[in-house]
This record gives sequence, structure tokens and C-alpha cells, in this order.
Amino acid sequence: MVLSKSPNLEGITILIVEDVETSARFFEAALSRTNAKLLWAETGEQAINLFDSNADIDMVLLDLNLPEISGFDVLKYIRERNVDIPVVVQSAYILSGERQKSLDLGANFFLEKPVRLDVLFNTLNECVVK
Repeated sequence: MVLSKSPNLEGITILIVEDVETSARFFEAALSRTNAKLLWAETGEQAINLFDSNADIDMVLLDLNLPEISGFDVLKYIRERNVDIPVVVQSAYILSGERQKSLDLGANFFLEKPVRLDVLFNTLNECVVK
């Protein structure tokens, strides 16, 4: 199914972990139309701090290539504390086995960059329909 418009994610809080400005702007533009509450982290350390201080996070959109603490380590940290929260990993480095490693560590979905809007919206919709 291809969504022609953004899903309504009102009442959903998404932690977006992205250090590349152009990617962050893409997600900001796309997700601002969903009515979701957006929290932002540019580093792995910021992501962990936001995750720990916000009990209302409903899903995480996680880049793997981050400064300070890698996205893999952030994913491990999240899974040690919460096995149910949907984690959508996104990365441009799919040739190095990142997809399988992410799924093995507990990611629910893996998106390849550049992320297509329809794929993003369908994935987010799957996360909230559970």
C-alpha cells in the first residue's frame, strides 16, 4: 500500500536521531505534517539523554552513523531498557551489513537513505498500528 499523504500521528512522540543537517531537514519537513510531537538529537549521547528523560516516546527514528556514540550502541541501550518501543533505523551504508546487524540488535525496520516519503510514511504507520 502506498500512502499518498502523511499519516495522522497525533498523540505520538517520535525521537529523531540524525546528525546530518540535510537529512534532519528532510525528516522535519516530512514529519511536521503528521501532527506527531518531534524530539531531536544530533548525537548518540543526546539521544540517550532524551530517551531517559522522556517516558512518552512512542517510537525512535535512528541514524546509525552518529558522533560520540554510534547508532548501534544507542539501539542496544534502548533495547536494554525497552523491548517494545518501535525503532526505525535509517542509514546510507547498506553494503556493510548494517541492515542485518540492526535487525539482529532489535530494530523493527531499516530504511535506506535517501528515504522515500511513501516508504517513511508506510513504516511509521506500521509502527503505530501494532
